[in-house]
Amino acid sequence: MRLEDWHTHNECCHHAIGSIEDYIKSAIKHNLRTIGISDHFPYEFLEGIENIPYNEYAITLPEIENYISTAEKLKAKYNDDIIVRIGFEIDYFKNQESALNNYITPIEKTLDYILGSIHILNFFDGRGAWGFDDSRFRKDYKFYGVDKVYMFYFQTLQKMLNSPQFDFDIIAHFDLPKKFNDIPNNKEIINNEMMKALELIEKRNLVMEINTGGLRKDCKEQYPSEIIINEMYSLDIPILLGSDAHNPDVIAWKFKKMIKILKRIGYNQLAHFNKRKMILIEM
Repeated sequence: MRLEDWHTHNECCHHAIGSIEDYIKSAIKHNLRTIGISDHFPYEFLEGIENIPYNEYAITLPEIENYISTAEKLKAKYNDDIIVRIGFEIDYFKNQESALNNYITPIEKTLDYILGSIHILNFFDGRGAWGFDDSRFRKDYKFYGVDKVYMFYFQTLQKMLNSPQFDFDIIAHFDLPKKFNDIPNNKEIINNEMMKALELIEKRNLVMEINTGGLRKDCKEQYPSEIIINEMYSLDIPILLGSDAHNPDVIAWKFKKMIKILKRIGYNQLAHFNKRKMILIEM
């Protein structure tokens, strides 16, 4: 089969290398069927993120129009070579969905898909928000401890999944707190919270991303783990592949390896999106 990469970033987000066109060219070189352009949605309209270097995390509000128009032009330019789908990766922040939707609603019809994710936690204990997958915030991770971070992360993920105002299609890097190879001690309690999140994903008929970016991180494992993927399969949760590329050279990173793992577990279909509508294609 010709593979599809649904999670890519580029220089528009201020922390990746290469233009949107560079990623499309790399995808063509790798003989992909589809490339998803999914930069981080802006943060600056959010409250309580004073501690976060958000200008380094995402595009800005004034850059949205150029991001979409550039992707649309390139979609037309390379139409004979590859399918280009346009999306965003959007972070969930509790009780700030209305502010987000002020900016999403006007552009929603231009998007093919939205990745929902969590990179920032706030325990509301006076320390403020912090990026748990940003090495500059390792002191915060250590302050709270591995178990508390995992617990709060999966509980926040459940809030995201329960929010009727947070509209998205795909869950990104489901077990991201393991990025720096932090392993929880009380695995049973963490697993219970994780399973609650999986059951909500099934209930909402959402798609789970198999993100190979973790294979390039300290944890040396895709997001989510094989154990979790097995649970997903038992719940019949659909999947797709994302490299989380921040460099054109890692487009479709280890996808062939992942396909073998997924087939061994039992998966034989992958999700595909067009204008927020999902179909399944044979693996």
